[in-house]
Amino acid sequence: MDNPWIKLRNTAGIYILESDREQILRYNARRRDSTELVLKSVPEPFIGNPDKATLILLLLNPGHSSDDPKAHSDPAFKKTLLRNLQHQETDFPFYPLNPAFSGTPTAQWWIPRTRKLKEAAEISDAELSEKLMAIEWFPYHSKSSGLPENIICDSQRYSFHLVKQMLDNGKLVVRMRSKRHWQGVDQRTLQHALKNPRSSYISKNNSAGELFDHMVEALRS
Repeated sequence: MDNPWIKLRNTAGIYILESDREQILRYNARRRDSTELVLKSVPEPFIGNPDKATLILLLLNPGHSSDDPKAHSDPAFKKTLLRNLQHQETDFPFYPLNPAFSGTPTAQWWIPRTRKLKEAAEISDAELSEKLMAIEWFPYHSKSSGLPENIICDSQRYSFHLVKQMLDNGKLVVRMRSKRHWQGVDQRTLQHALKNPRSSYISKNNSAGELFDHMVEALRS
Protein backbone atom coordinates (compact mmCIF):
# COMPACT_ATOMS: atom_id res chain seq x y z
CA MET A 1 0.00 0.00 0.00
CA ASP A 2 1.40 3.40 -0.97
CA ASN A 3 2.21 5.89 1.77
CA PRO A 4 -0.25 8.81 1.36
CA TRP A 5 1.73 11.06 3.72
CA ILE A 6 4.38 11.83 1.11
CA LYS A 7 1.72 14.13 -0.39
CA LEU A 8 1.12 16.19 2.75
CA ARG A 9 1.30 19.95 2.16
CA ASN A 10 0.68 23.05 4.23
CA THR A 11 -2.24 24.81 2.57
CA ALA A 12 -3.47 28.13 3.95
CA GLY A 13 -1.69 27.44 7.23
CA ILE A 14 -3.16 24.00 7.90
CA TYR A 15 -1.97 20.44 7.34
CA ILE A 16 -4.50 18.07 5.80
CA LEU A 17 -3.97 15.41 3.18
CA GLU A 18 -6.02 16.28 0.13
CA SER A 19 -7.61 12.83 0.25
CA ASP A 20 -8.74 13.59 3.83
CA ARG A 21 -9.79 17.20 3.35
CA GLU A 22 -13.53 16.87 2.86
CA GLN A 23 -13.90 14.28 5.62
CA ILE A 24 -11.78 16.18 8.15
CA LEU A 25 -13.35 19.58 7.55
CA ARG A 26 -16.81 18.06 7.84
CA TYR A 27 -15.81 16.30 11.06
CA ASN A 28 -14.35 19.49 12.53
CA ALA A 29 -17.37 21.61 11.60
CA ARG A 30 -19.39 19.73 14.21
CA ARG A 31 -16.94 20.39 17.06
CA ARG A 32 -16.36 23.51 19.13
CA ASP A 33 -14.75 21.98 22.22
CA SER A 34 -11.56 20.14 23.22
CA THR A 35 -12.28 17.43 20.62
CA GLU A 36 -11.83 19.90 17.74
CA LEU A 37 -8.92 18.85 15.54
CA VAL A 38 -5.86 21.10 15.58
CA LEU A 39 -4.91 21.32 11.92
CA LYS A 40 -2.07 23.81 12.24
CA SER A 41 0.11 21.05 13.73
CA VAL A 42 1.77 18.45 11.53
CA PRO A 43 -0.22 15.18 11.77
CA GLU A 44 1.57 12.32 13.53
CA PRO A 45 -0.02 9.04 12.43
CA PHE A 46 3.14 7.15 13.37
CA ILE A 47 6.58 7.76 14.85
CA GLY A 48 9.55 5.54 14.08
CA ASN A 49 11.08 3.36 11.40
CA PRO A 50 8.79 0.45 10.39
CA ASP A 51 11.69 -1.43 8.83
CA LYS A 52 13.83 -1.49 11.99
CA ALA A 53 11.34 -1.25 14.85
CA THR A 54 10.91 -4.38 16.97
CA LEU A 55 8.37 -3.02 19.48
CA ILE A 56 5.21 -1.37 18.16
CA LEU A 57 2.96 0.68 20.46
CA LEU A 58 -0.64 1.46 19.55
CA LEU A 59 -2.40 4.64 20.65
CA LEU A 60 -5.54 6.60 19.75
CA ASN A 61 -4.52 10.00 18.33
CA PRO A 62 -1.81 12.60 19.00
CA GLY A 63 -2.71 15.07 21.72
CA HIS A 64 -2.40 18.84 21.67
CA SER A 65 -0.40 21.04 24.03
CA SER A 66 -0.35 24.81 24.25
CA ASP A 67 3.37 24.53 23.40
CA ASP A 68 2.76 22.60 20.18
CA PRO A 69 2.46 25.69 17.93
CA LYS A 70 5.98 26.74 18.90
CA ALA A 71 7.38 23.23 18.44
CA HIS A 72 5.67 22.60 15.09
CA SER A 73 6.87 25.92 13.71
CA ASP A 74 10.52 25.16 14.54
CA PRO A 75 12.24 24.43 11.21
CA ALA A 76 14.41 21.55 12.48
CA PHE A 77 11.57 19.83 14.31
CA LYS A 78 9.14 20.32 11.42
CA LYS A 79 11.69 18.90 8.99
CA THR A 80 12.03 15.80 11.18
CA LEU A 81 8.25 15.39 11.42
CA LEU A 82 7.92 15.51 7.63
CA ARG A 83 10.85 13.13 7.06
CA ASN A 84 9.27 10.69 9.49
CA LEU A 85 5.97 10.85 7.57
CA GLN A 86 7.85 9.94 4.39
CA HIS A 87 9.78 7.07 6.07
CA GLN A 88 13.06 8.86 5.43
CA GLU A 89 16.16 8.23 7.54
CA THR A 90 16.77 10.43 10.60
CA ASP A 91 19.33 10.24 13.41
CA PHE A 92 16.61 9.34 15.92
CA PRO A 93 13.75 7.55 14.11
CA PHE A 94 11.63 7.79 17.27
CA TYR A 95 12.24 11.54 17.39
CA PRO A 96 10.81 12.29 20.88
CA LEU A 97 14.02 10.68 22.17
CA ASN A 98 16.26 13.04 20.18
CA PRO A 99 18.04 15.30 22.74
CA ALA A 100 17.68 18.20 20.30
CA PHE A 101 13.90 18.03 20.76
CA SER A 102 13.78 17.37 24.51
CA GLY A 103 11.77 20.56 25.12
CA THR A 104 8.93 19.62 22.78
CA PRO A 105 5.59 18.39 24.18
CA THR A 106 5.95 15.03 22.45
CA ALA A 107 9.33 14.44 24.12
CA GLN A 108 7.99 15.50 27.50
CA TRP A 109 5.15 12.99 27.08
CA TRP A 110 7.15 10.03 25.78
CA ILE A 111 10.40 10.19 27.77
CA PRO A 112 8.91 9.46 31.21
CA ARG A 113 6.60 6.80 29.77
CA THR A 114 9.46 4.84 28.19
CA ARG A 115 12.09 5.44 30.90
CA LYS A 116 11.65 2.13 32.75
CA LEU A 117 11.67 0.26 29.46
CA LYS A 118 14.97 1.84 28.44
CA GLU A 119 16.52 1.20 31.84
CA ALA A 120 15.44 -2.46 31.86
CA ALA A 121 16.75 -3.03 28.33
CA GLU A 122 20.01 -1.23 29.24
CA ILE A 123 20.16 0.60 25.93
CA SER A 124 20.79 4.21 24.95
CA ASP A 125 18.19 6.69 23.73
CA ALA A 126 19.59 6.30 20.24
CA GLU A 127 19.24 2.50 20.36
CA LEU A 128 15.73 2.73 21.79
CA SER A 129 14.84 5.18 19.05
CA GLU A 130 15.82 2.61 16.42
CA LYS A 131 13.71 -0.17 17.95
CA LEU A 132 10.55 1.69 18.97
CA MET A 133 7.58 2.68 16.86
CA ALA A 134 4.21 4.21 17.80
CA ILE A 135 1.14 4.07 15.57
CA GLU A 136 -1.97 6.16 16.16
CA TRP A 137 -5.49 5.00 15.26
CA PHE A 138 -6.21 8.53 14.01
CA PRO A 139 -3.50 10.91 12.69
CA TYR A 140 -4.67 14.45 13.52
CA HIS A 141 -4.12 16.29 16.80
CA SER A 142 -6.76 17.21 19.37
CA LYS A 143 -6.73 18.17 23.03
CA SER A 144 -9.24 15.40 23.80
CA SER A 145 -10.15 12.53 21.53
CA GLY A 146 -13.90 11.89 21.58
CA LEU A 147 -13.36 9.82 18.44
CA PRO A 148 -16.05 7.51 17.09
CA GLU A 149 -15.10 3.90 16.39
CA ASN A 150 -15.76 4.12 12.66
CA ILE A 151 -13.07 5.23 10.21
CA ILE A 152 -13.06 9.02 9.87
CA CYS A 153 -10.64 9.64 7.00
CA ASP A 154 -8.92 7.68 4.24
CA SER A 155 -5.36 8.07 5.55
CA GLN A 156 -6.19 5.90 8.57
CA ARG A 157 -6.11 2.88 6.30
CA TYR A 158 -2.36 3.28 5.84
CA SER A 159 -1.78 3.19 9.61
CA PHE A 160 -3.94 0.07 9.82
CA HIS A 161 -1.90 -1.43 6.99
CA LEU A 162 1.31 -0.79 8.95
CA VAL A 163 -0.10 -2.45 12.06
CA LYS A 164 -1.17 -5.56 10.13
CA GLN A 165 2.22 -5.66 8.45
CA MET A 166 3.98 -5.56 11.81
CA LEU A 167 1.75 -8.33 13.15
CA ASP A 168 2.31 -10.48 10.05
CA ASN A 169 6.06 -9.99 10.43
CA GLY A 170 5.99 -11.24 14.02
CA LYS A 171 6.80 -7.89 15.64
CA LEU A 172 5.65 -7.38 19.22
CA VAL A 173 2.59 -5.11 19.07
CA VAL A 174 1.36 -3.68 22.37
CA ARG A 175 -1.80 -1.62 22.72
CA MET A 176 -1.35 1.34 25.04
CA ARG A 177 -4.82 2.76 24.49
CA SER A 178 -8.32 2.21 23.09
CA LYS A 179 -9.28 -1.44 22.89
CA ARG A 180 -12.62 -0.62 21.28
CA HIS A 181 -11.01 1.25 18.37
CA TRP A 182 -8.18 -1.16 17.63
CA GLN A 183 -10.18 -4.37 17.86
CA GLY A 184 -12.05 -3.25 14.78
CA VAL A 185 -8.78 -3.05 12.88
CA ASP A 186 -7.38 -6.48 13.77
CA GLN A 187 -8.35 -8.86 16.55
CA ARG A 188 -4.65 -9.63 17.10
CA THR A 189 -4.29 -6.18 18.70
CA LEU A 190 -6.17 -7.59 21.70
CA GLN A 191 -3.37 -10.00 22.54
CA HIS A 192 -0.99 -7.58 24.32
CA ALA A 193 -1.94 -4.41 26.19
CA LEU A 194 -0.98 -2.32 29.18
CA LYS A 195 -3.05 -2.99 32.29
CA ASN A 196 -4.11 0.62 32.78
CA PRO A 197 -4.47 2.53 29.49
CA ARG A 198 -5.19 5.73 31.39
CA SER A 199 -1.73 5.56 32.93
CA SER A 200 0.16 4.81 29.68
CA TYR A 201 3.45 4.42 31.59
CA ILE A 202 5.27 1.33 30.36
CA SER A 203 6.45 -0.60 33.39
CA LYS A 204 6.37 -4.08 34.91
CA ASN A 205 3.56 -3.02 37.24
CA ASN A 206 1.49 -1.82 34.31
CA SER A 207 2.08 -4.98 32.25
CA ALA A 208 0.33 -8.32 32.75
CA GLY A 209 2.31 -11.53 33.13
CA GLU A 210 5.62 -11.49 31.31
CA LEU A 211 4.68 -8.77 28.84
CA PHE A 212 7.20 -6.24 30.16
CA ASP A 213 9.99 -8.83 29.89
CA HIS A 214 8.92 -9.59 26.32
CA MET A 215 9.06 -5.87 25.47
CA VAL A 216 12.57 -5.67 26.90
CA GLU A 217 13.61 -8.74 24.86
CA ALA A 218 12.17 -7.19 21.72
CA LEU A 219 14.27 -4.06 22.22
CA ARG A 220 17.42 -6.10 22.78
CA SER A 221 16.90 -8.24 19.68
